Amino acid sequence: MLKPVKGKSTNKKRYQVNVQSGDQLYPLNLFVIIPVVLVTGFISGMVGISGGSFLVPLMVLVIGVPMHIAVGTSTALVMFTALAGFLGHLSTGHFDAALAVPLAASGALGAFVGTRLTIRVNPKMLKVIFASTSFLAAVIMVIKVFYS
Repeated sequence: MLKPVKGKSTNKKRYQVNVQSGDQLYPLNLFVIIPVVLVTGFISGMVGISGGSFLVPLMVLVIGVPMHIAVGTSTALVMFTALAGFLGHLSTGHFDAALAVPLAASGALGAFVGTRLTIRVNPKMLKVIFASTSFLAAVIMVIKVFYS
């Protein structure tokens, strides 16, 4: 997560999307993007997570997207993944409105504040924060496996 993403200046090819961030141009291959997002969405839907914790590192490391763009894109993609998961669980009766409404309101408020902060934070610091929180979450999960 902490390695820099290199921008390139190339002509647009047939199966390529060029993303610009500042004065850097990032050519992204659709043959890489689509399978990564498809598999991540599938796994996210299967285990009931938002997918952002997987999408951001994959977009930065595998696809080559700058951190700020990865965070914004992940947020939009997670919205659709979460909606599909919600509709699937709603159709099977696995939904508790009394729990979901306050959690959704809290999540929306947190997302609004987090977005405002993300725009102001240096991309390098954002990578450090994301890598640190991902590492901390992994450590907590490992501890819970052995001590629960």
